[in-house]
Amino acid sequence: MNKRIKTMEHQWLELMEARGALSAEDQRKLEALEIGFAGECAFDDWMDRYGEEQWRVYRDIWIDAGGPTQLDTMVVTESTVFIFDVKNYSGDYTYMNGRWSVNGRPIIKDVFVQLKRSLEKVHLMLRQIDPVIQAEGSLVFINEHFSFRTEGELGAQVVMRHGLKKYLQTMDESGVTMRMPIDMLCSRIESFFIDNPYPPPACDDDTYFSLKKGVCCCSCGGFRHAVMRYYLKCLECGNQEAKERAVLRSICEYGVLRNDRNLKVRDIYFYLNKMISERHIQSILSKYFSAVARGRYASYENPGRLMKNLFPEITCKFKNEG
Repeated sequence: MNKRIKTMEHQWLELMEARGALSAEDQRKLEALEIGFAGECAFDDWMDRYGEEQWRVYRDIWIDAGGPTQLDTMVVTESTVFIFDVKNYSGDYTYMNGRWSVNGRPIIKDVFVQLKRSLEKVHLMLRQIDPVIQAEGSLVFINEHFSFRTEGELGAQVVMRHGLKKYLQTMDESGVTMRMPIDMLCSRIESFFIDNPYPPPACDDDTYFSLKKGVCCCSCGGFRHAVMRYYLKCLECGNQEAKERAVLRSICEYGVLRNDRNLKVRDIYFYLNKMISERHIQSILSKYFSAVARGRYASYENPGRLMKNLFPEITCKFKNEG
């Protein structure tokens, strides 16, 4: 069971907002991603609470079966493969004569389109593994402030929040067991997994130069720090963070923002507003990142991932010098 993390685009937009360089269009995009992610995490909580231990749960994955597609959640049980597309919509939605409206206003977007596309690819994948294996898809409306009215056939299973507990508790009650052991099936399914094929956004030079520079406080988001030998103290909220951790975290944030280039000491020195010495930055880069080139033009591989995802177990203690 993999833990859900924010997409690279989501992380990039958050960092751009923290450093004061988010356009109005990107701000709307970030708000939509935050609402969607909150809904997916809420669904994860329901799944953890009411799902079965033996189920294999995959979250926010990409597969390539006749073309790439993204799946919010895939659950593999001993009888069926279940696909869930989670929507955190609010308002009064209506689906009639093949058309959607919200609060009485028509909308062009087909809410079912992602689930339909995902199921098509999953069926193609399963036919290559074992044509007998069945897949089912459900559209989950997780928000308690969502209402839904329809006339006619939907063409998809719809699960509302008030019915989610019962659905999760009964969805695998067919009594039929697949002939392929679940471990083997999951191994075959995982062979279709791919990385997100669409590159995340990256800062162009003009946008980058407009960013706030320095270490962004992990507690309050401020940029004013007292730099001590072993730690940084935020002058706005008083938070203290180990110097090694603060610099590593900042390097990783730079790597997400500028994911189209390698890491270089001089670049990070200016990104941190010259508050950390080049020697210290060099020591952190050489300790945690793989060198791509050495010498005068040394550079390091940029994983393009936040510290909490790249180094989840890291702990940096420091001596209190006060």
